[in-house]
Amino acid sequence: MIFIISFFYMIVKSKKRKSDITFIIGTFNEEKRITYPIKSFLPYGDVLVVDNYSSDKTVEIARSLGARVVKRKNKGWTDDEDSVNFVLKHIKTDWTYWGGADEMVSKKCLELYKKVALENKYKVVIQRKKTLLYESGTNFIINFINMHFFKRDALDFKNNLMHQKGRFSSHVKPSEILYLPPIDEYSVYHFSVYTSEKLMNVTNIYSSHQAKLISRRFLRLKLIFIPVLSFFWHYILGGLFTLGMRGFIISMQFSLYYFLTYSKAYEIEHNITMEAIEKSFVKDKKTLLLTSPKSSIFKKIIGKISVVLISFLHKKFKFKNSDLTIKSKSNDEQIKKSIS
Repeated sequence: MIFIISFFYMIVKSKKRKSDITFIIGTFNEEKRITYPIKSFLPYGDVLVVDNYSSDKTVEIARSLGARVVKRKNKGWTDDEDSVNFVLKHIKTDWTYWGGADEMVSKKCLELYKKVALENKYKVVIQRKKTLLYESGTNFIINFINMHFFKRDALDFKNNLMHQKGRFSSHVKPSEILYLPPIDEYSVYHFSVYTSEKLMNVTNIYSSHQAKLISRRFLRLKLIFIPVLSFFWHYILGGLFTLGMRGFIISMQFSLYYFLTYSKAYEIEHNITMEAIEKSFVKDKKTLLLTSPKSSIFKKIIGKISVVLISFLHKKFKFKNSDLTIKSKSNDEQIKKSIS
């Protein structure tokens, strides 16, 4: 009798619970995008929105659709150790999916997630991210290794780099990692809505944080070569050249991100701050208060040659249009006088 009651209790419990998955979505003012991922994920598990105190209707929309919402102030990303620990306290499932409001997964992939969670054979799923840039149908960023779906104890987020999604925990075995084919059916779709202005704002924030975390080993070489390699990786190997000028802009933006990250890391390592720079200027300022600089004869000769060259170029090109304007006005005046 007890066995029968327990059996029916398990059936009722399994029907009540969609799956052993919680879909975590990080948000900040995402009222225009939050509906799509929530509607996509809800049939396959619980949805938890981690909101960075949005000022729009993100929270109201999320709750009206059936998602749970918790608020936590962050720096614009939710995959640092403190944020992960905070989120894990608010979920009860063994499996988690981590994504943003600008990301979605196909139904076939969601069905696979559900199957993986049920079988409990694996602990981490590795899959491709398909990033769409500027317009629908684009996909030019090579990004095959992404860990969005995993068991809650399978990844270690200590000293995690931004968007790295952690590292494999020590107890995870190679046989417990499921690698999905890099095809559309099993991809995470990333709808990247960025103009240059928005991207520069985000890049400045992200690069400042990332610069504090990256290794200082071979920093100078990284500063020189990684931005160049990034451009080659995205523009040539990633196929962004097929997007024409848009692809060139995107590749340069990625290159700039890496340049800013490593240049800021270099500044941190060598204590190059606004205060340090200002302090170094004090000596020159005090000198200018007391005396005037004296240039060598060689510098004076070079200076005179420079003046002659610059003045010639100005007369030749800089004031060419203004001369034409003056001549045009004088010709108009002469025509008016002849008519009168």
